[in-house]
Amino acid sequence: MNDLNYPKDKPSRILYKAGGWTSILFLVYSFVSILILVFLDGGYPETAKECFDMIQANRFVALLQLDIVSVIVIPFYYLLFFSIYRALKNDHELLAKIALFCTLAGVTIFIAGVNLVSILIINDKYHMAASPEVRQQLLAACEGMLASDMWINTGAIIRGILIEAGALIFSILMLKTLIFNKVTGWVGVLTHGFDLSSIFIGLFYPPIKDIFTMVAGPLYLVWFILIGIRLFKLARTNEIQEVSYK
Repeated sequence: MNDLNYPKDKPSRILYKAGGWTSILFLVYSFVSILILVFLDGGYPETAKECFDMIQANRFVALLQLDIVSVIVIPFYYLLFFSIYRALKNDHELLAKIALFCTLAGVTIFIAGVNLVSILIINDKYHMAASPEVRQQLLAACEGMLASDMWINTGAIIRGILIEAGALIFSILMLKTLIFNKVTGWVGVLTHGFDLSSIFIGLFYPPIKDIFTMVAGPLYLVWFILIGIRLFKLARTNEIQEVSYK
């Protein structure tokens, strides 16, 4: 394939630019997540009492430890993957639609599984409650929410499979076209391939899962950079009619 067959109209170019900025957002998000893990003690609470005490001690720090950053940023995957789909759909429409469906469904499951606001409401009721029986009931309610946390429940596994499978399909499609270069495609295959494998391996042997996750983590940083650069180039297409292929 010698020519670049993808939408070059103004709405598409605006979408590519938005996707490029979204890649930068995810790059910043990745670094912020690392800083939170390194500098904030305690991590995600294991019990409801620990969660309530954490919120009472410092609400802002508690929100960071409860992963409010992910709650804010992850929905932007809608925009990122739709911009990638837009660029690839002309040559591989069916597979691109399947990949888009997987990724968007996965993000939707993530949003549906977020219970951060509910935890905050229960926390406030817990500290206002005068009866020990009511407090015990609120603790039990919070324990249930922590057990169905957005990262560890069944929905989280399905969500991860859908998002990583869709991203892997997109990466394979990148290898079949000149719209995205081969390096971007291969980095995507490795990144999402390792992450997808870690989900299945984690079901049977969790210790190995951490190895796959540690490999995929740094690759995400590279992938976001490469995707962002390419989407910004696609956004400038109309000025030169053809995006230079590197």
